[in-house]
Amino acid sequence: MQNDQVNNLNYGATDAKNHLKARPIHYDFSYKNPFPSHKTIDQLLQEGYVGVDHKLALDNAFAAVAHKFQNQIRWTISSQIESEIWLMTTDKTALYKLSEFMLSKFSWSPMIYTAKPEEIFIFQPQNAIERAAIEATISGEYGWQGSLYSLELYEYQDDEAGFIFATKPLGSSKQEWLLVKLNFSNYTGSWSHHEGTLEQVYYIWKEKIQLSEPNYNPTADEILDAINE
Repeated sequence: MQNDQVNNLNYGATDAKNHLKARPIHYDFSYKNPFPSHKTIDQLLQEGYVGVDHKLALDNAFAAVAHKFQNQIRWTISSQIESEIWLMTTDKTALYKLSEFMLSKFSWSPMIYTAKPEEIFIFQPQNAIERAAIEATISGEYGWQGSLYSLELYEYQDDEAGFIFATKPLGSSKQEWLLVKLNFSNYTGSWSHHEGTLEQVYYIWKEKIQLSEPNYNPTADEILDAINE
């Protein structure tokens, strides 16, 4: 009798197991619930995706703006068993508009990756000016975290200094530039990343002098004002 009961219990467990199904993973292609891809970053890049660091989903400003663009950007998250994880999308135009919106409202924008960044390279400074420029650019929690291949231009104006660094190897067909502005009267600084020619970036430095200091920690009211405009 006891054996019959055990057999019946075993049968019931097996029968239940056959009817149970894995709970589906919820996703809606939002930044909060992106499609969970099993593909690596490299595989998704080859399929035409671009990406941002997935930790941006925890940033209040990015989260609010991503919500504003929710109907324009469908997010996918790369394989979460990899050491590096990106939020990725093929909606490139909308993502660049999101980036421009954040730059206009908060004076900073997420780095958009079209390829995996190479190992960071910082050129060897040859004088005190280069040394000081590098130190000012990479220091702090929000300092530049990419490569610097050379200091192509520096200039002082009143209490302000401007530096333009090449951020790709010298001789690259499509060079990119980092414009750094330092204000010595209130000890603030800002940086912005640009494509184009050195002359175009210099024009930004000379003609668009007032690059606002980045607001990395906007208040709730500042975020609401930004996204409701």
